[in-house]
Amino acid sequence: MNVAPDDLLKQLYDIKGLDYISWWPLAPGWWAIIALTLIAAGIIYLRRRAYFRSWKGDAWLAFNALNAQLAGGNAQDIAASLSDLMRRVAMRSSSRAECAGLEGTDWLRWLSANDPGKFDWAARGSLLIEAPYAPPGQNVSPETLKVLIRAAKRWVK
Repeated sequence: MNVAPDDLLKQLYDIKGLDYISWWPLAPGWWAIIALTLIAAGIIYLRRRAYFRSWKGDAWLAFNALNAQLAGGNAQDIAASLSDLMRRVAMRSSSRAECAGLEGTDWLRWLSANDPGKFDWAARGSLLIEAPYAPPGQNVSPETLKVLIRAAKRWVK
């Protein structure tokens, strides 16, 4: 039973190499994950597309455009445009007869009462009723306009 170590080493065979393990075809679990990911991405895409094709998407883009104009535009004109856009949003989100004839502080109180974000338009939105009729060159605060645009964006979100 005494075998020389050299004889034992001659009996060993060298490993030629492992077989290549392919990552394709994928296991069924991976196919399920891919399918669910594609379905979720499709649903998100279709919902976003439907949103931006609706009046809410149009209003959102218009509010973003007004916000972008604040950097170099006339703040008084932007305030007048914001007032007009808020009137259109209000008429789309509720009945035309309910809000189209309102003006002044009644309009601001109606905005406060019907705003889903509970922004206090009556206290902070006087710019909407004053800026469109103010004489040219009146100083309008861009910071106040930013706050109003943010509140209006929450309305259509």
